[in-house]
Amino acid sequence: MLDINALSQLKQLKQEIHENTPRFDGRVRGSSGRFGFAVTEEGQSYFLSPDEMEKVLPGDEISFRVEPAGDDKEQALVEKLIRSEISDFCGRYIVRGKGHFIEPDHDQFNRWIFVPPNARMNAKDGDYVAATMSRHPYPSGKAQAKIEAILGDETTPHIERLVMQQRFALSAEFSEDVMKEVENLVAAGIDAKCADRTDLTHLPFVTIDSAGTRDIDDALFAEAHSDGWTLWVGIADPEALIDAGSALDNEARKRSTSVYFADRVLPMLPPELSEQLCSLQAGSRRLAMVAELRLEQDGNVREVKLHNALIESRAKLTYAQVAQLIDDTCEEIPAELHGPLRHLADCARTLNQWRAAHCLLMDDRPDYKLILGEDGRASDIVKIERNAAHKLVEECMLVCNRSVALWLRERNAGFFIEQNGIRTERLGEAAALLKEQLNLEGKPVLGELESYVALLQQAEQSSSDLPLRTILSRQMERSQFGREGKPHMGLGFNCYTTFTSPLRKYNDFLIHRTVRALLNDEPAPAIEDDVLTGIQDMQTRGRIGASQAEQWLKLQWLQTQPENGIYEGTIVHMNSGSLTVRLDDTGIEGVIDRRKAKGWTYDSKTMTHSNGEERFILGQPMRVIVHEIDVPKRSLKLRMA
Repeated sequence: MLDINALSQLKQLKQEIHENTPRFDGRVRGSSGRFGFAVTEEGQSYFLSPDEMEKVLPGDEISFRVEPAGDDKEQALVEKLIRSEISDFCGRYIVRGKGHFIEPDHDQFNRWIFVPPNARMNAKDGDYVAATMSRHPYPSGKAQAKIEAILGDETTPHIERLVMQQRFALSAEFSEDVMKEVENLVAAGIDAKCADRTDLTHLPFVTIDSAGTRDIDDALFAEAHSDGWTLWVGIADPEALIDAGSALDNEARKRSTSVYFADRVLPMLPPELSEQLCSLQAGSRRLAMVAELRLEQDGNVREVKLHNALIESRAKLTYAQVAQLIDDTCEEIPAELHGPLRHLADCARTLNQWRAAHCLLMDDRPDYKLILGEDGRASDIVKIERNAAHKLVEECMLVCNRSVALWLRERNAGFFIEQNGIRTERLGEAAALLKEQLNLEGKPVLGELESYVALLQQAEQSSSDLPLRTILSRQMERSQFGREGKPHMGLGFNCYTTFTSPLRKYNDFLIHRTVRALLNDEPAPAIEDDVLTGIQDMQTRGRIGASQAEQWLKLQWLQTQPENGIYEGTIVHMNSGSLTVRLDDTGIEGVIDRRKAKGWTYDSKTMTHSNGEERFILGQPMRVIVHEIDVPKRSLKLRMA
């Protein structure tokens, strides 16, 4: 039996061990397995064993201590739950004997959650449900959920969209307050707003879009001069009708973006505005903000003027029609528009040449359109190659956006889309790759725009057998909103914002509000950081939700194709354990597992898998066979043919 001195010494020893044990706060990150990681604000990552992961959920903020785990490794042990990110979630209902569970639809949340008898709402095995977490797993490890709604099962038409709407909190319907404001705006029309505007209805603007597009937000016209062009870019102006702080304005801010599912658009603004009163429909006078850009013969922007204007589009043209006219002629387009459209094509071609010389061109990638049957399932997937008209519109939007950005930066107003180039942790390898492949004498400078653009242009022209531009593009930071107008390194622009989609994106809508204030000699509106953060979050949600619903539909379609069919694909990404291959004809992406490939190694600098004799590189063609499809998880596993 220990005497009082020994007990005191033991207590003191325990206190010293406790005080000397490293402790941190961090966020839980899940994995594809049962284990996870606790990540601190400084980016330090500590292993969470399966037993510790049972106590927490992905995204949880926790306090944890770090202890040895043998073999010179460390592990995190959860000591306190600070805050949980997951309260509402979606998933598939699973019945196993007497046990009822939800398999969450979440990238890192890969364990079933028990549903007690009084919280099941008569859900059936295989149903997709919306649920709330009724008991957090900390500290017992026994989580419970309550079903809030049954969304349907795999036979329910449009279940893919319904699940993604719920999962990413994407609104479909508008409130009565919002629709009342819309009704009043439609009844009033635009006449009262026309008086103080620049009347540009004499200019033969046209719109160029897909045949089925109804929310038309840009119209174009170009005049040719002996020393260049005047490019007029007219943009729909819903902000002129919508009061700041109104129910409609608040709802647009909340949604932040229109979300384009294969079967339905969830619009940022009600269709009565986005597809009718504010849409730049042919033959109708419309409110617009117009950028008048004077371009020199080499495509350089010499002068920028912005107008509160009134315009009238002469025709709604499709990409196919305009591309046909550019290549030869198109009888479907009125003859009086042929000249202006050819001036527009020449202008856009010169703008592209200017960008090729001074900035960075993006890779041309086809689009893929899902053809849906009456049951909401994909009956076909059509590949749509970008033509000359797509590129024409792209050049006009890019020059308009960067010109407006410079106009705002000169006035110390607005906000910008900034992109910092290569991720910090990859800068060393990126610099080493370029130095080696381009035979440079010194270390390349990747943090300054001019040097960065020159290096990537050199990489594009390099005789290297590696796709240097593609490798570097996989190592880029995400773009983000900023106040200073720093460069957008990915585009090679010294300043950038977006102004051309106010019917579809709330940040563009806010840029209109800012430009209008400055044109009226009023102070620019204050836009809080949390508003910009909210916009970015909702736009990310919308993009991922639409992408995952599309992948779901594509994999359903792929299941109907003949077994063991061989598909032509391209390697678009890789890491140490896998290759990601995109099927060329459909755009479907799947993964080839390389973890058990003996004798092969992965080089993160060159992003290659090799065995000394053969290697796989980005952009390489590859023939593949479907190995496994998991539709509910939107997972496709491939194997080499």
